[in-house]
Amino acid sequence: MPEFDTRSSKTERMLTAEVEDLNHIHDLSLRLAGANSLVDVLLDVLQTAATLVNARLGTTQIVEPNGMLSMVGQFGFGSDVLEKFASVGLEDCSTCAVALKRRARTIVPDLHTDPDFSEIAAALFSYGAVGAVSTPVLDKAGNVLAMFSVYWLEAHEPDDRELRALDLCAELAGRHVERSFAAKALLEQNERNVLLMRELAHRGKNLLAIIQAIAGQSLRGNRSLDEAREAFVGRLGALAHTYNTLTDKSPESLQLHDIMAASLKFQSERTTIRGPDILVPAKNAQTLALMIHELATNATKYGALSNASGRVEIEWKIHRTGSDEQFLLTWSEIDGPPSKVPDDLGFGSVILTSVVGSELKCKPTLGYQENGFQYNLDCSLSALTNSSQTSR
Repeated sequence: MPEFDTRSSKTERMLTAEVEDLNHIHDLSLRLAGANSLVDVLLDVLQTAATLVNARLGTTQIVEPNGMLSMVGQFGFGSDVLEKFASVGLEDCSTCAVALKRRARTIVPDLHTDPDFSEIAAALFSYGAVGAVSTPVLDKAGNVLAMFSVYWLEAHEPDDRELRALDLCAELAGRHVERSFAAKALLEQNERNVLLMRELAHRGKNLLAIIQAIAGQSLRGNRSLDEAREAFVGRLGALAHTYNTLTDKSPESLQLHDIMAASLKFQSERTTIRGPDILVPAKNAQTLALMIHELATNATKYGALSNASGRVEIEWKIHRTGSDEQFLLTWSEIDGPPSKVPDDLGFGSVILTSVVGSELKCKPTLGYQENGFQYNLDCSLSALTNSSQTSR
């Protein structure tokens, strides 16, 4: 009979402990619902977990986009641990690194006697940490979102009740961390949409201004109506190609090679395009599209593309002058008729010199040579690529 009473008392104590654990978890869930930040969530989960397993020390980390664990909170260690173990990767020998790699809990009853963790045991010696458990916080797909680790000041092998408590804390944390990440992603997307709408409105105003300028200049002078219409439609087509490419690839910027290819798609068999990858903001992409259109139109009418054998080479490079990086683009016409300065410098010449020069803060040059026309653009790389150049 006494033996039965002993077993009964032990069972009652275990049930009482389980009920107390569930009460702690329930209280934690209520607090997390009103938490102000992700760090607050992780710290509350850590401290609750430590209370449930009677641990004296603890740390919590979040997984950064680069896959590293970044320390965001602790208790019992002191604030210096945040800097000392600020970042942990898969190659480290800590329990949290192993848990990150395995995507599963790592238990080390005694850090001092386990040869696989001798380095972290030495690093944590001054804090008194001996037993350790690192528990990953997972999303529904099993990806690690965060980590919390608890430590005892003596060797400790967690029992089933303690492991269940840690699992419940991790599951509760996973729901809140995943929800926090989703809310952050939604907020960033909303902010991006607002910026895109502002950019669209701004770009629309710019487009109308450009069309008005093109129309006014194309219809001015001694051209016939058909000639004026051809110039106007051609320039609008160059803008349209750029807008289509912006829409298909990125509404904010384009690769320089894509701008060139879109502008020269009807002359692609007789043009060579060479140069490194350079991302150009939308406004400058418009300017370059108009520039290439004028050069291609002139080459088709009067230059290397006006005969059967001529060709065009477009090449750009980046070179350093002092502390600044310069962008150098060259349009070279080969095997065409000799070039000469036109009697009437129309709006096309204005685009190639004044418009491009004003937008990119430089002075492009037009070379009318016996062996073919050449156009040189030499500007600061930052003037070409820095979207802040776009006025708001």
